[in-house]
Amino acid sequence: RPMYPILKYMWGKESYRESIKSLAVYASENLEAMNPPLFLRYLNLLMNDAIFLLDEAIQYLSKIKLLQLEKDHGEWEGLAPDALREKESSLQMLGQLARFHNIMSNETIGTLAFLTSEIKGIFVHPFMAERIISMLNHFLQHLVGPKMGALKVKDFSEFDFKPQQLVSDICTIYLNLGEEGNFCATVPKDGRSYSPTLFSQTVRVLKKINKPGEIIVGFGLLADKIKSHADRQLQDEETYADAPDDFLDPIMSTLMLDPVLLPSSNVTVDRSTIARHLLSDQTDPFNRSPLTMDQIRPNEELKQQILQWLAQHKQERLQMGPSG
Repeated sequence: RPMYPILKYMWGKESYRESIKSLAVYASENLEAMNPPLFLRYLNLLMNDAIFLLDEAIQYLSKIKLLQLEKDHGEWEGLAPDALREKESSLQMLGQLARFHNIMSNETIGTLAFLTSEIKGIFVHPFMAERIISMLNHFLQHLVGPKMGALKVKDFSEFDFKPQQLVSDICTIYLNLGEEGNFCATVPKDGRSYSPTLFSQTVRVLKKINKPGEIIVGFGLLADKIKSHADRQLQDEETYADAPDDFLDPIMSTLMLDPVLLPSSNVTVDRSTIARHLLSDQTDPFNRSPLTMDQIRPNEELKQQILQWLAQHKQERLQMGPSG
């Protein structure tokens, strides 16, 4: 926790900020190095922390809400003294845990917000974009979607729960990275949490918490841009639904655009899939043998087959015309 004010101080000083940005550039240029660059490892751990901390905080707040409802409905009144003490103790312990995880998650998401104000490339790289997007969409679901009711505990300040600040920081990250075309095209690929409804709910929340007009308008325009990508991708998915199994990534079940061969298991996966895996675990996911990015090899033969298949499908679509 003491590192957060240090990082914030460093970011506020131009010489330090330029050093951090140069580390990010170096990381972007060396994503496939045998030893992952410092900023890449840092960013991976920062996202791990954000996901873990906010997920934990959400779980603790949900449990607190249930206990508070039980108490308000008089369900504790008939309990034996020992059982009542246990309930009170449990509520107190959950409150302490929720407070700690909220404090840390607020700081972690806030750090990502200021880093993305000037560092873009590494965040929107295919190796990283899907990871940060799935995290942002997932948390928006809890903060502005139908699940938000589970977090409405009494007195947010007691648990350092700052949903308005979290929504604001998450939207800031979206807006910071939304200028990059690859980022907008990647958002709809998150089948677990993305939906156009989620973004329209976010716009309503931004209005409700009185965020500046330029942020509300900017996020609305970003939502429209992302939806247009989503519509195109839906058409593509329908077109490529009959792709041969050999063309699909065995982990993500998506069409491989850059297939690579893992040397020890001899399995072919998409480059971005294995790159994300190796950030957290430098082993082959199919046999657990040690693996680094410099050891993988392009599967050029399969890539050419996929490209030919795609070209043929696109040609067939053009021939079929709008009615097809």
